[in-house]
Amino acid sequence: MKSSYKNPIDYGDVIQSITYVQRPRYIVEIGILEGYSLQKLIQGSDPTTKIEAYDIFDEFNGNSAEFQSLQSTFEPYPNVTIKYGDFYKLHETLDNIDLLHIDIANNRDVYKFVETYYLPKLSSRGIVILEGGSELRDQVCWMKQYDKPPMNPYVKQMNWKVIGDMPSLTLVHKPS
Repeated sequence: MKSSYKNPIDYGDVIQSITYVQRPRYIVEIGILEGYSLQKLIQGSDPTTKIEAYDIFDEFNGNSAEFQSLQSTFEPYPNVTIKYGDFYKLHETLDNIDLLHIDIANNRDVYKFVETYYLPKLSSRGIVILEGGSELRDQVCWMKQYDKPPMNPYVKQMNWKVIGDMPSLTLVHKPS
């Protein structure tokens, strides 16, 4: 599976390790593409962990996930469901999430939306893993081409933790 998470280190291994240590009972992933990070979430979790993966599939203008292909790939995992879901509406139906992974062409506006609408949806021990957050990630060509607001200044303001440089991961715990 192709993934930007494999460059230069394998961020998928970081996601898998966080999942293993966190021991979530309920995982939500928003933004699937080819399913690389979803596979890592599965590998790091217990087979009884409920995992829901959402995407807008061919509605995304860019690299989009293919629903049928993902259904086939993840069919062997009875605890995993692949569903259509819009990041900007899903928060209305989700609750008590132990681990939330978001990788949807992230920028500062996505991060702010997560803070406002998704952090309250976490369980008491919940954690969010967001793609991006580093200064280098803010410099990717599409961020500049489409004038997307950078994440790193917001991450610093919020005192969230960033792992790596490119593409990087941002970790956020539910506020106490």
